[in-house]
Amino acid sequence: MQERSGTVLERRTRTTGEEWHMSADDIMNKKVINSRGDDIGSISDMRVSFPEGRVKYLVLKHGGTLGMGAKHFAIPPEAVIYRSGDDNFVVNIDKQQLDDRPGFDKDNWPQEADTSLIQSSGAITPPTREEAEAMRREVPPPAEVVKKETIETRPRQK
Repeated sequence: MQERSGTVLERRTRTTGEEWHMSADDIMNKKVINSRGDDIGSISDMRVSFPEGRVKYLVLKHGGTLGMGAKHFAIPPEAVIYRSGDDNFVVNIDKQQLDDRPGFDKDNWPQEADTSLIQSSGAITPPTREEAEAMRREVPPPAEVVKKETIETRPRQK
């Protein structure tokens, strides 16, 4: 088997170390927003590798109307931020980038997630309820509710 080079995503967070689990039913159709609060789509499917039993990627459905014309993108699960009780996932992907790219053909699924979609140079902050409300009102959130997390890339080890 040929070793591929590239980058993997590494997420460093300031959490208490709690792990969370979701059923596939809870993941499907979950709304996805970016770190600016833009609605960028929903999770329409996922790819699982066997025998590892690992989720290789989540399928982000972007755009379209009444199920027609939507584009599909393979996003790495490591890039998804979720806070228990929230109604959406947060990923650091620019909406314009999704508008400009073709996505993948549903008859020809990719083998790997497209890590190039993830913007790793800036902070990714899943909005709290207070931040989401402030975004709707276009008022900056209070400093005490803002937390920052970054996604860094590093070379894949052989």
